[in-house]
Amino acid sequence: MYPPRVREKLTIINAFVHDVATGTWIGTLVLLTLLHRETSRPAWILASPLVPGLERQFLVLTWASLGLILATGVVRMLTWKVFGWTGDVEARRVKLLKVKHALLGIVFAAGTAWQVVLAYR
Repeated sequence: MYPPRVREKLTIINAFVHDVATGTWIGTLVLLTLLHRETSRPAWILASPLVPGLERQFLVLTWASLGLILATGVVRMLTWKVFGWTGDVEARRVKLLKVKHALLGIVFAAGTAWQVVLAYR
């Protein structure tokens, strides 16, 4: 196994990748929504043939981001004790994390479904 200092650094890098992937997913959702809305206006009619290809490319980025979120989330779940949470703090934090991730799971599922609808409409 890795020494504690290395484990701590790997845990921080994993958390960073997890957060960046989450931000990327949110960015693709916003981009696809705006792209779809803006290119439906008359001023963008000449660019409309480009939209389906762009939407599908960003949808691939969405799926890659979700894969990273899930993979790094599993690592976070397995390494949460590296941060030294103990006692009451641990119990409350774990409960809140479960609630947060249940809500985020619903949001991510709905957002990804919305992106698929936009990309294949």
